Amino acid sequence: MKTSEKVRICVIGAGPSGLGVLRALQTLDESKYDRICYERYDNIGGIWNFRGKEGIEEDGIEVHTGQYYNLISNGPKHCLEIPDYLFPVKDPDLTGYQCFPDRVYHLKYLTGFADKYNLQRYIQFQIWVDWVAYDEATKKFQVTLKNLKQEKLDEKSVELFDYVIVATGHFNYPNYVTYPGQETFPGLLIHSKQILDFYRFKGKKVLAIGSSYSAEECAIKGMEAGAERVTLSFRSKSRGFKWPKGVDERPIVEKIEGSTVYFADGTSAEYDVIILCTGWVHHFPFLEDKLRLKTRNRLAPPLYKQVVFPENPALMYIGMQDQFYSHSMFWLHGHFCAKVICGAIKMPSKDQMYEEISKDQQEEDTLKTQDEKIDFQTKHVNELSELTGQVKIDVAALYKKWEKDRERDIKTYKHQVDYKSVHR
Repeated sequence: MKTSEKVRICVIGAGPSGLGVLRALQTLDESKYDRICYERYDNIGGIWNFRGKEGIEEDGIEVHTGQYYNLISNGPKHCLEIPDYLFPVKDPDLTGYQCFPDRVYHLKYLTGFADKYNLQRYIQFQIWVDWVAYDEATKKFQVTLKNLKQEKLDEKSVELFDYVIVATGHFNYPNYVTYPGQETFPGLLIHSKQILDFYRFKGKKVLAIGSSYSAEECAIKGMEAGAERVTLSFRSKSRGFKWPKGVDERPIVEKIEGSTVYFADGTSAEYDVIILCTGWVHHFPFLEDKLRLKTRNRLAPPLYKQVVFPENPALMYIGMQDQFYSHSMFWLHGHFCAKVICGAIKMPSKDQMYEEISKDQQEEDTLKTQDEKIDFQTKHVNELSELTGQVKIDVAALYKKWEKDRERDIKTYKHQVDYKSVHR
């Protein structure tokens, strides 16, 4: 167990949120603050570090990424870019579409960001954070680490930290929904995390349950890959998108009998594949219970300024909200963490934190339209810019254009080329 006279900061995860935090923590005096990031893989990228497989890794831990081979970003790159590392205006190596890069180019961007600011020097790769506990007497976090390198597999150690920043994201643990009779289904029943390659559905009758981006991808890429047909089933009202030929919409599933699926409107159909596009759960099995964030997926999670854990302000979470903004918001969250850690931003009482959280959640509950939700999250990032003294990342206009492009033609919105960076 190691201690240090410096203030020690533990960052868990070296994906988009962890990298944004590490960059922001560079504003802290290195003679006074240690920052160490633990990453379970041998490379940065998080969900963008595509593994090309499912199930259990060689180190005994489940594959975390839910991407697939021909993934193209859902959002325009100009809404994602970090202000101090912009996407090139023109790049002959761009893959994907001009404003919507694919997963390979996206990882290249994150790698370039890490390289430019030498963020790798803070990262210990192939280290699994096995357990985090907080000692009230010493006011220290005890972080139990497991080595995943083959030559040291399962070797454990404990480190002490003054602050812990959880930057694992919330796209690791699928939200598995069950339906009566699904155990009788003879075909392939998977969560969208397990898609990997849409061409495995060629010639198949596919049912995608859910109204998420994953369900949209099942409809579009499933048909492009040669699926016989794709049905989208959801609880909420249809968005009214103009789907490709071969795609139909149904209300929620009521029951499954063998290959036949029955829907709430009394109709039924046979399927070869059922894909649960039912989202993700916030799950942090490496944290002791009193440190765990417990929330559904929402725009205003129960965190002060959507970052600080009220029960223990030395614990911070990055990117735990339902997201329009992503990389740039994580970067701002990191700057907020840095200001809190160095004392430039003072924390109010726990009651005051919860009072502000309650107001934010009440406001969130009144939001009806996508534009209102975009404005709500934009207000959050603009506030963080003011509090931290960082440049504004307000791209509300771009997100509203993006929503209109999607409504105009869900099949081709990623082909649009008229998005521009707000930072140039």
